[in-house]
Amino acid sequence: MTDAAGREVSLTAPATRIVALAPHIVENLYSIGAGAHIVGAVDYSDHPARAAEIPRVGGIAGISLEHLVALQPDLVIGWLSGTDSRIIAAIDELGIPYYMDEIRSLEDLGRSLAHLGTMTGRAEHAEQAVAALQRALATRATGDKAYHPSVFLQLWDQPLQSIGSQHLLTDVINRCNGRSVTSTVPGLAPRVEIESVLAADPDIIIVESADQARHWRRFPDLRALRTGRIHAIDPDLMHRPTLRLLEGMEAICAQIEAVPIAERRETTPEKHTDR
Repeated sequence: MTDAAGREVSLTAPATRIVALAPHIVENLYSIGAGAHIVGAVDYSDHPARAAEIPRVGGIAGISLEHLVALQPDLVIGWLSGTDSRIIAAIDELGIPYYMDEIRSLEDLGRSLAHLGTMTGRAEHAEQAVAALQRALATRATGDKAYHPSVFLQLWDQPLQSIGSQHLLTDVINRCNGRSVTSTVPGLAPRVEIESVLAADPDIIIVESADQARHWRRFPDLRALRTGRIHAIDPDLMHRPTLRLLEGMEAICAQIEAVPIAERRETTPEKHTDR
């Protein structure tokens, strides 16, 4: 198969000793019934609960190549936009098979699950997971784009960051018949100016916590504040590209669908410069 880095990956047998270098990879392996084959993981690999027992090879501060090699993996699964390229180069030099994962859309999630199923000999389980994903997506049809409620989704406050054109949640908002006001910003999680959010005056603001919601009280003229449409959603349901994202999508869709038709404005995406 072809991984997210465009590499052709082949194995002589299903992988049984896997090191997963991102929490979402751990979760997706469990979702296709291959969790028992994970021998190494990184910090914050906490779902399902039994994933906490997996030995750690590192985290945000770095990956220990020594610990990884000691686990004798027959497959390492890396995260293209999150794993240190120097670690991947070392794994390649050691001749350890590896696959690079990257999920930028809900279609990518289905493809990733299918590939994980192939590499672990769990193709049938993966097919069931992909079918569940496809059923959920089939219920989401795109409506009239000219009248989609506008959404600002905040990832961080200092500096202010949102989702860019390449972010998975931009796809999710589109499927919910909404429009991210930062959908034209290049990249995954760009910095944005507070002035651009105020100018867009979104119908809905989605944050990760009550503290982030309180941040917006400084701007009483914001439409989302005046209409009570600043909502906190569990970040684990939004930012991990796993089947749990379907729960996050339903939460986002519910807030978008709650905007009365009469209040929806004809809108076009804001133009931004990359920061």
